[in-house]
Amino acid sequence: MYFLEKVHSKYSEQIGQFGFGFSLILLSRYGAEKRLDYFYAEKYLKAFPQFLESITPTYGTAEEYVDNCYSVRTFERFLIYFGLIEIEKQGEMLDRKNFIIKTKLFDKLIKVRPHNILHIP
Repeated sequence: MYFLEKVHSKYSEQIGQFGFGFSLILLSRYGAEKRLDYFYAEKYLKAFPQFLESITPTYGTAEEYVDNCYSVRTFERFLIYFGLIEIEKQGEMLDRKNFIIKTKLFDKLIKVRPHNILHIP
């Protein structure tokens, strides 16, 4: 899997894979409403700003590069395959906008709740 990802991805190997649980938390919280993929990418980048320092983009700004990488890996190469999200694509290739919404299956399989503090008497 690592080899295939390296061959087929031009992006930094950690983006989207590191902190994938954070993506599940975001979808649990915001996914009932259709939102642009970049909505989630911006929150991911805010939580993990170190990715801006670790890449040299081959196009656009570092932020655009990380946003696109996150979107492709998280939504198009992961969550969609498990039926956890739906992607609505609008527009042509360069101007395409991807809208993400979580599925009912997501809510059946994934529950996000506050951390429990273990109390030992």
